[in-house]
Amino acid sequence: MKRIAPIVFLLGLPALPAHAGDSALPPVVKLDAAAVANEGVTTATAMPGTIAPVLPVMSRVMPDTARVVHIHPAGSGKVLAVLVQPGTPVRRGQALLRYQDHSLHVARLQAVQMRAALAAAIAARNDAAGAVQRAKALAGESISMAELRRRQDALAQADATMRARQADMDTLGHRFAEEFNSSSEQDSQGAEDETSTLISPVDGMVQAINTSVAGDVDPTLDVATVADLSSIWLVSDIPPDQAAQVAPGGQQVTRTADGPFTSRIDTVDGMASPLTGLVRVISSVANPTGALVPGMVLDATLAQRHGVAGIVVPSEAIQRIGGDQVVFVRVDQTDYRPVVVDVALDDGTRAVIRSGLKGGETVAAHGSFALRSVISLAGMDAD
Repeated sequence: MKRIAPIVFLLGLPALPAHAGDSALPPVVKLDAAAVANEGVTTATAMPGTIAPVLPVMSRVMPDTARVVHIHPAGSGKVLAVLVQPGTPVRRGQALLRYQDHSLHVARLQAVQMRAALAAAIAARNDAAGAVQRAKALAGESISMAELRRRQDALAQADATMRARQADMDTLGHRFAEEFNSSSEQDSQGAEDETSTLISPVDGMVQAINTSVAGDVDPTLDVATVADLSSIWLVSDIPPDQAAQVAPGGQQVTRTADGPFTSRIDTVDGMASPLTGLVRVISSVANPTGALVPGMVLDATLAQRHGVAGIVVPSEAIQRIGGDQVVFVRVDQTDYRPVVVDVALDDGTRAVIRSGLKGGETVAAHGSFALRSVISLAGMDAD
């Protein structure tokens, strides 16, 4: 402990016994400017307010399920290369794996056949249109009206066939554009190449790869999972009786190596898990730097429903002297008056005082221990 006696004075302080709580507190404790600077004493204004009691919990970091993407291949085939591992950060459009896509090969063969069928249908329609034009020119002379109607019917049928073949081509084209080339897959674009590449549709982290080189894949297989971790969940599992004391909209304070941060309680499950008997509480938190990684377990507190009202001061403003809890009210630049208070709630950061202090009074906050030490030293001197 630093020596502060040479720069500390007690005004109106009688000889104290060893236990300060056994007698009245001194009316005033004086700290000169040097002592204030040496001990880093700061002040705070006591203000009316409400603090909710808190529940200490363990919160684990989980991906937001609405931001987890499960990637399925469009076709069937064999894996040629796995390009990432679980835990790999990826950017949108980055390749995850490549596979030999037999479905793509079949689709390209179908495209060749459909183009040939469309070309034949167009030629047949053009022939039918030419036959109708000739029949119109010769109708009533060398060609009967019945023949003209027959040729018109043949043109209508040729038109329908051509439109059907065009629809087939459009359907296959849509499949190439939206199925084999999508936010999660790209084909090789080569006419003879049947390689497809699965890509990440989001910026995030690979959570799982469920195949390997030479493995078989098909559209039913969840090949890869990528989580967008720009926002994550803090999940706390608590007993039902405690869950009844918290509500959505309440405050959660989570402690990390970089210091505590505050978030909002978003959901409290309506029923306990049949496996654990615990109720899940979720707080959604922005995670732009990616510092919060799924699997981390952090100390946290959850605010309870019903707050305690009173005069609010920093927790460090309260010192225990004997059996009393005491705050030091600043009288002027050097004088502090010790006051016994009734503390209704102390959450470790702020305390609610039920009686003994008025709103608007200025109290010693950080460094108030120095003032307590003055009284203790005076008691030892009296002995």
